[in-house]
Amino acid sequence: MSRRCEKHIWARSHGEIQYSEQRLVTLDSTSDLPVRRTGDAVEIAGDYQHRARSKGFVVQRFWHAEKERMIREFSAPRRGERVLDVGCGSGVITDVLAFSGARTTGVDGNLRAIDYARRTFVRDGLDFRCALVEDLGEAPGSVDRIYCLEVIEHLYEPQVHELLRQMHALVKVGGTLTLTTPNFRGLWPAIELVLDTLRLVPHLAGDQHVSKFNRRSLRSALERAGWKVERLVTFSTFAPFLSVFGWKTALWVAERETSWSLPFGNVLFTIAKKE
Repeated sequence: MSRRCEKHIWARSHGEIQYSEQRLVTLDSTSDLPVRRTGDAVEIAGDYQHRARSKGFVVQRFWHAEKERMIREFSAPRRGERVLDVGCGSGVITDVLAFSGARTTGVDGNLRAIDYARRTFVRDGLDFRCALVEDLGEAPGSVDRIYCLEVIEHLYEPQVHELLRQMHALVKVGGTLTLTTPNFRGLWPAIELVLDTLRLVPHLAGDQHVSKFNRRSLRSALERAGWKVERLVTFSTFAPFLSVFGWKTALWVAERETSWSLPFGNVLFTIAKKE
């Protein structure tokens, strides 16, 4: 087994998934089971996302706030809807979703993050579970909306396809998936290199981020899992970095970047529907 694979654990094989030699999965020479990634190769503090959103440098705070703005503008849940936040981390987005009145569950495999979220965010209709999607026990077709923000780049490609199918099964007909991931056909690779070189965040390339998506590959992955892509745009291109000159200025730029959907934008934002 490769050194990278030793950091992760095995899981049962799913017969419908085809594993090609070009994908980011390595097979043990003594087993036909693929590596199943259940966590990053570097330790992520349980409060990471909340600390970045509330106490980080202004660029980092704006970056995280932009995800909230995109949700409010394009895919805010309605009161009473059943909502899942998959890969919720420390619970920042989950709390935003629950604030709308949606019955919201945050799901993450990081027990430290779930413990932190449970202590920090308390409101009616909000709960957190330390689990993977397949272990939730939710009935098929029982969820109105799923949010999965900057998660799939942390999974090997076959796991991504499996997760997209699992979420498709959970959502009602007419329900939606809101998903974000870095755009690796844009400026993001350069930003990731700088972040890793200067050690500004827990190491990303190869340790956190193991799958790379662009508009075409993300659309293809979603459609293969049965989703109909209704919106696929980019955001957080230059605006976060302009926040050092003022939050209002950066927000003005951010709103225009969203309408322009720059091909080299840093983050992909998609809304997909189950028909």
